[in-house]
Amino acid sequence: MISIIGLGASSLGAASHEEMLKTLNHAFDAGINYVDLAAGHAPIFKAVGEALKGRRDTIYLQIHFGAEYTSGEYGWTTDLKRIKESIQWQLDCLQTDYIDFGFIHCIDEEEDLKAIQENGVLDYILDLKKKGIIHYIGLSSHSPKLVHKVLAMKILDMSCLVLILLMI
Repeated sequence: MISIIGLGASSLGAASHEEMLKTLNHAFDAGINYVDLAAGHAPIFKAVGEALKGRRDTIYLQIHFGAEYTSGEYGWTTDLKRIKESIQWQLDCLQTDYIDFGFIHCIDEEEDLKAIQENGVLDYILDLKKKGIIHYIGLSSHSPKLVHKVLAMKILDMSCLVLILLMI
């Protein structure tokens, strides 16, 4: 069972390593067992890896294919080589050999979807699932049209549509 409240890691990376560990351990001790690693800063991955020691089998991790942290901060790419390097880096930092939920990240334009299809990213993701490195494939998008298009491909186990409503 996934906890009703999850932990988003995006703002944690700005804290000190000790503060990140304190926050993560407090969350895990309180029963939060779902961490979304769409982080703004690279250091959160090592802190999560350290906090997972002895409890990896009870904590669910969500990563994002396309989010990459080679600069130390969040970046985004559809380049297969960079995505492969980023996933390996994340697995190493997290001190794990599998990820529970892998989201195809920020597919908001037709060109984004076309790029990940043509450059092998989708095949890579499906191969990771086949090998058990990723357990479930998801999608994050701000475009209902593209969500429906990817859903029709029948490759997703889950999806997240982010709608931003502006009231004037």
